[in-house]
Amino acid sequence: MATQATQATGNSGTSGTTTVAVPPRRRAGLTQERSRDTRRRLVRTAMRLWTERGFETGIEDTTVDEIVQAAGVTKGTFYFHFAHKEEILLELGYQTASLLSEEAARCLSAGASIADSLAAVTNTLVASVEATPPAAVGRAMSEFQRLRRPGDEPPAMHPSFAQALEMLFTRARAEGEVTDQVEPSEMAQIIEALYRDSLMEWSQGRLKNLSEALRRRIAVVLAGLRPGAAF
Repeated sequence: MATQATQATGNSGTSGTTTVAVPPRRRAGLTQERSRDTRRRLVRTAMRLWTERGFETGIEDTTVDEIVQAAGVTKGTFYFHFAHKEEILLELGYQTASLLSEEAARCLSAGASIADSLAAVTNTLVASVEATPPAAVGRAMSEFQRLRRPGDEPPAMHPSFAQALEMLFTRARAEGEVTDQVEPSEMAQIIEALYRDSLMEWSQGRLKNLSEALRRRIAVVLAGLRPGAAF
C-alpha cells in the first residue's frame, strides 16, 4: 500500500498529491522490531514482579493481568507472545541460547580452537546466568524439563544450546582437534547436558563457583574427545 501526502503548489490555488511508497520489507522490519521490543518488555516486567515477590511463590501469585498492567500492554498482546506466563521462563533460556549462538559464530569467524571457543561460549553463558537470580534460573531449568505444553515450542529465531555447540564441534572435527569417532551433534549434546546439570546445581546453591566448575568439567570432556581416545 502507498501513503499519500498533499502538497500546495505555490499561490496558484492548485494542489497535487505525492505518493510516497513505504518499502514492504522496511515496514515488515519495523513491525518485527516493535514485536521484539514488546516481548522483551513483558519478560522484564514479569521478572521484576517475580523477583520482588520471590520466585518461590511469586510466579504462582502473579497474574497475567498484573503483568500486562505493569508492562502497559493489553492482555491480548500478552497471549500473542506467550501461551501462558510460565513460558516467560522458557524465553530466558531461548535468549541465552541466542547469545551462545552469536558467540559461537564469532569464534568460527575468528578461527578459534575448540578449547578457546568453548571457553568464550562458557564465559558468555556464565555472564548471562549470573545476571539472573539463581531462583529464576532454577525455575527456568525446571520448566524446560517439564512435559511440553501447546505453545512451548521455541520460536524459530532462537537456536538451541546444542545447535550453537554443534557448529563448533563440526569445525573442530574437520580440523582434527577432536575424534571422528563421535558425531558433532553428540559432542554438543554432552556439553549441553553438562551446562544444564551445572546450572541446576548452581541455582540450588550446591555449586559456589559456576565459572570454575564449568571450565574444569569441560576440560575433562575435551580430553576424552581428543583424537586417539579409546571408545
